[in-house]
Amino acid sequence: MAGLKILPPLEPGDLLLLDGGMSTQLSRYVTGVDEDPLWTARSLVEHPDKVEQCHMDFINAGARIILTDSYQISEQGFKDHLSLDSKATRDVIVKSVQIARTAVTKCGRPDNYILVGGSIGPYGACQHDGSEYTGDYIRNGSVTKDDLVKWHRPRIEALSKAVVDFMAVETQPTWQEAIAILDCIAEVDPVVPVWVTFTVKNETSLANGESIKDAISHVMRHPLYSSGRIFALGVNCCSPKVITGALDSIRAVNRSLPLVVYPNSGEEWDGAERCWKGVPQVWDECVSDWLKRGTIIFGGCCRVDSDQVMQLRVAVAKALMKQLR
Repeated sequence: MAGLKILPPLEPGDLLLLDGGMSTQLSRYVTGVDEDPLWTARSLVEHPDKVEQCHMDFINAGARIILTDSYQISEQGFKDHLSLDSKATRDVIVKSVQIARTAVTKCGRPDNYILVGGSIGPYGACQHDGSEYTGDYIRNGSVTKDDLVKWHRPRIEALSKAVVDFMAVETQPTWQEAIAILDCIAEVDPVVPVWVTFTVKNETSLANGESIKDAISHVMRHPLYSSGRIFALGVNCCSPKVITGALDSIRAVNRSLPLVVYPNSGEEWDGAERCWKGVPQVWDECVSDWLKRGTIIFGGCCRVDSDQVMQLRVAVAKALMKQLR
């Protein structure tokens, strides 16, 4: 798709591979990840070498963007399950960035060749009840915007202190929480670029049923957008079969920003039983459609490991060659 507005940290001509699911990759090295209320975050404390290895696996598979293992870190969660105080929790968040940077160095990649994004998952991810896929805490009014800003601030401050290349506001089930996070970023860091990705349930709706078009419109009205700090929009942690339509919904509102796509394998998470159900879907054939719509960052989320990221690398190359013919 021609005429995209390329903003830092992207450069003209970029077509980048993102990493895959940290939980899936980490499960190669650590048992019980999906059953853990802290999910992958516990390993930053107990198995940092394994987290580093996961980053290296993705880099060696071709990823040029890796996200920190900070998706499911919260002060309350670390207090309840690791007996860590606020300062210690923030130190772990800083450590998540340092581990990612070390992985880049150990893989021998040149400076600035690999982008390190600070992962900012939704409030629901830390409730260990699957509500990141429903946003029920917004719908039922149990959590206010001010609550969300306060809750997200420690992680955002720590990621800013550690100097990530950008912040990944990801797996957002509602536009309200995305806006609260953007407000917090604007207060904490004057320069860091941001991408925003939503998790969707179908081609037109976010996970909580709100309109994708409305969500993108809200993001576009935020000061971070008008100041050029939001450099990509997209979808993640959802079924690959709904992504093409979801991208069309985004494009109905925004024709200028690059898109980022990183779906799950196609299996669905059962929050009550704490397990994945269903079968993986073949989504290599969708890559060409995503590319045509202006996707320039491709990766995977849950149940997508480094082997599948390597396969995705081939699929993107083939799709690009097909379009250039």
